Amino acid sequence: MATDRIMRTQPLPLLLLTGFLGSGKTSTLQHWLAQTTVPLKRVAVIINDFGSVNVDAALLARRQLELRSITGGCVCCQSFGELVEQVHALTENPDLDLVWIETSGLADPEEVLDHLTASELQESTVVRRMILVVDGSDFPCSWRGRAVQEEQIRYADLILLNKSDRVDEKTRQGVEIALRKINPSAQIAATQQGKIEPDLLSGEGTSSFASRTHSHDEEEHDHDHHHHHEHAHDHGHDEDEPLPHAASTLFLPLHGPVERSVFQRFLGSLPTSVFRAKGFVRFKESPEQLHTFQQVRDQAELLLLPLENAGGLATGLVLIGPHLDEDHIRKLSGILAVVSASS
Repeated sequence: MATDRIMRTQPLPLLLLTGFLGSGKTSTLQHWLAQTTVPLKRVAVIINDFGSVNVDAALLARRQLELRSITGGCVCCQSFGELVEQVHALTENPDLDLVWIETSGLADPEEVLDHLTASELQESTVVRRMILVVDGSDFPCSWRGRAVQEEQIRYADLILLNKSDRVDEKTRQGVEIALRKINPSAQIAATQQGKIEPDLLSGEGTSSFASRTHSHDEEEHDHDHHHHHEHAHDHGHDEDEPLPHAASTLFLPLHGPVERSVFQRFLGSLPTSVFRAKGFVRFKESPEQLHTFQQVRDQAELLLLPLENAGGLATGLVLIGPHLDEDHIRKLSGILAVVSASS
């Protein structure tokens, strides 16, 4: 017996979550998922990592939550077609109330917004907020991505000054002044570990962002979805000449449990060109437990990932940085391979 298809009567709200590598985007979204009163069955999350393994997606997995992962390219350039397709598919689900889109740390917000105003999405979606997470202890960012970070600041309507507990009050105020020089209209809130009132992130009443963005686009951009203009960064674009802020990724598989001390020694030996390291690892002390690992420069933390979310996850590390010397790093990783093989 045929039934009438329930159609969406209002545009599907999109929340864009941006921020440079290691700023705390995933921690912010984890906290929102844990604290929100919005039923998770009415929420979808699209998470992008331009590496081949999406570590952050595994951290966000929840029962009833529709989670979609985009890997192998940044949604502002290489994977923009997949982003548009994923969002368009979600608009056909009338039970969804909200979609989060967490971009990669090197995403150009102008281009992401350009793709999300493609003709096939204009009637069915609305960008409710552009939320930026900034590492208050590393501003401006110490890597060669400052042009990208400045663009992220310029487009945000809510800026979370994260890791504010790692700086004194004078430094925090200085960062806030610098942020306001770039974007005087954005709301700024200090956070620790991404913890903030959930309604501030996802609440309604922020439609001015959508109108401001569309006005900006109409005045300054021609919505060319071929995107031949220059980027401030490069994710491996197939272009004639490499761009000055090239980023590369390297995945190092781990074929068995490793000793924690050896693992930490390997991390300490990585060259300074490795800006971000993350992944999944098992230790010889507790081989049945899968751990997630996150490191930004010299900041490191180890988080236990519940085993019910561990199915199909490959143990290994994702390394991100400018022009990584893969041969040198693979030689350094030999100590991990020896330990793994002996387990």
